[in-house]
Amino acid sequence: MSRRYFLRLSGVGAAAAVLGVAGSGKLFAQIDPAYSSLVKEFEEAADEYDVPASLLLAMGYVNTRWEMPPPEASAYKPGDPHGRGAYGIMQLVRNDTADTLGEAARLTGIPEERLKADRGSNIRGGAALLAEAQGERPARLGDYFGAISGRGKRRLFKAVAGIGAGELYAEQVFDVLRKGTYETILDGEQVQLPSQEGEL
Repeated sequence: MSRRYFLRLSGVGAAAAVLGVAGSGKLFAQIDPAYSSLVKEFEEAADEYDVPASLLLAMGYVNTRWEMPPPEASAYKPGDPHGRGAYGIMQLVRNDTADTLGEAARLTGIPEERLKADRGSNIRGGAALLAEAQGERPARLGDYFGAISGRGKRRLFKAVAGIGAGELYAEQVFDVLRKGTYETILDGEQVQLPSQEGEL
């Protein structure tokens, strides 16, 4: 752990640095519940859809730095570059050319409005899309690259953000996995994704 990360984590306590194996789905141990509520939502979605929690966390970080924007923040508006129709921390998309929001609703049974507005539901939607794109869970984290980019083995998705957003997006996600990252989100939760270099 670098000195920078140590200093940033010091206010949380030494227990926050006790990390499990990311591929197992449980990223943290002995952490204050206020610290881990977001991580818990990612872990629950990962368990439900049998995908790596670390991968979902990396996607959420690239998408919105782990923030949950309100649905109106990027509601689809033709001709408006900010109106991409990408919703929530997992950037579920609905516009004239893509509908991963609708696919997530179909896969999870969660209403679209709830997928747009509720953080835990949004994360579950992203996990369901990832599982649908990949099919059977591979042995290596690195084998999810195609599913992230939109060229999954089982389903092909096309979107302006999130699952199906192309190879540049997938490269950004895997860069976060290699390096790890840390963020204090707006509600005060402190979230760390440790480097997954050994899992790639």
